[in-house]
Amino acid sequence: LSPKTYHLKPSSGFSLIELLVTTSIIAIISSIVLFNFPSFSSKILLENLTHEIALVVRQAQVYGIGIRQQEGSAGSFPSYGAHFDTDPAKQKQVLLFADANTNGIYEAGNDTVIETFEIQRGNYISGLCSIASGFTTCAPTEEIDITFKRPDPEAKICAGSVCTGSISAAQITVSPPAGSDIGPRFISVWISGQIAVTSVE
Repeated sequence: LSPKTYHLKPSSGFSLIELLVTTSIIAIISSIVLFNFPSFSSKILLENLTHEIALVVRQAQVYGIGIRQQEGSAGSFPSYGAHFDTDPAKQKQVLLFADANTNGIYEAGNDTVIETFEIQRGNYISGLCSIASGFTTCAPTEEIDITFKRPDPEAKICAGSVCTGSISAAQITVSPPAGSDIGPRFISVWISGQIAVTSVE
């Protein structure tokens, strides 16, 4: 019997052209991802910021309905609220305050600021508006105050000096820095205490 001879077939690998094509595809996809990353990152930051601002209103609700005693004033249980302002010097902050005289409006020097939430990275409050009961149009205003006080579970919304209880909802517009291709975000607050964050009006 003659011995059998086995021949191993050489395994084919990547050719130089295939390797170049694969590398080019990876480079193109990576370029697209890196090009869109700044926009995506800014969008996420604005989304998170808007929710954090909404949480300031929620914190005021928790303090007000939970009967939080004002620090330094034994036996004092004021209403608590969030103050928004579109003034260029104040549109990058939100104030959580104790409403000393429970008039529903933040008064510097009279009311106590519990916390100042600073809006950073060039984002700012670009617009405020209120909706009167029975209407659907949101009327622009320069200031919005939203307060809560037990035993009333509903929010008290004041637009500037208008604080008659005729306002059913308020909207806060949070915008990215000028020149950004990202649209603004909106925080809607109803007198029922419901708070919503959306990307459309």
